[in-house]
Amino acid sequence: MVFVTVAQSGSLTKAADQLGYVQSNITARIQHLEASLGRPLFHRHARGVSLTPSGETLLRYAARILNLCREAEQAVQDTDTPRGPLRIGAMETTTAIRLPAILAKYHQRFPDVQLALTTGSTRALLDAVLNYELEAAFVAGPIEHELLVTAAVIEEELVLVSKAGEVHGIQSSQPMTVLAFREGCSYRQRMEQYLDAMGIVSRTVIELGTLDGILGCVAAGLGIAMVPKAVVDQSRHPLTAHAVPEAFRSAPTVLVHRRDAFVSPALTQFTALVRQI
Repeated sequence: MVFVTVAQSGSLTKAADQLGYVQSNITARIQHLEASLGRPLFHRHARGVSLTPSGETLLRYAARILNLCREAEQAVQDTDTPRGPLRIGAMETTTAIRLPAILAKYHQRFPDVQLALTTGSTRALLDAVLNYELEAAFVAGPIEHELLVTAAVIEEELVLVSKAGEVHGIQSSQPMTVLAFREGCSYRQRMEQYLDAMGIVSRTVIELGTLDGILGCVAAGLGIAMVPKAVVDQSRHPLTAHAVPEAFRSAPTVLVHRRDAFVSPALTQFTALVRQI
């Protein structure tokens, strides 16, 4: 636990604060671990610490060990009634337009489950599931991975959005300003594929951290974005939606979890509820 906390926080001081230890205790434990393994696990620098290649290898195993401990505890304590923590991840768009009703209904049925929701890009969420940080996540499909079980749950229709009243026409001779989430966002990737297919190579991508920020900037005329049509239908911002060719229009959202991970009653019931929506 000490090693993992230091690795995740990137700081001996922060790790000591999180664990309630004095820093000298944390330092001594890490030095003892490095001595016993015969390998340096961290690079020390002015900003804190970062993992060496040996440290990165150990972190992967440590994450699996900690997850097995959590699973063992759940397996012993779990009954047929869902209870305890449930760590779910979802894309920002899914969180905004699909999850509120699902989470409200789930909480009403199973109030003893402590839901924790993490938002992020498809790439980041997949990494979190594979690293046992999340039990399941809603990501853009299709997903084919030998370690993951996937279930298609939602089919989104993607549209281009611009400010309200703007007559939109994409031409290869015109430079484009694109508003999108950071790298790893599946909708951003889909939009870039579409613009490539249209021969638009002159474009600027402005990254924003929230869906509302993207929609607000589009409404102000800063640029265009590609989002699910359901987002536009529910948005408080004045926007115009433009259809895209069929090859780029459909975007399935899938729920994924690790094939080898323990599936708690809480996750089983959550998955069952999602399939009903």
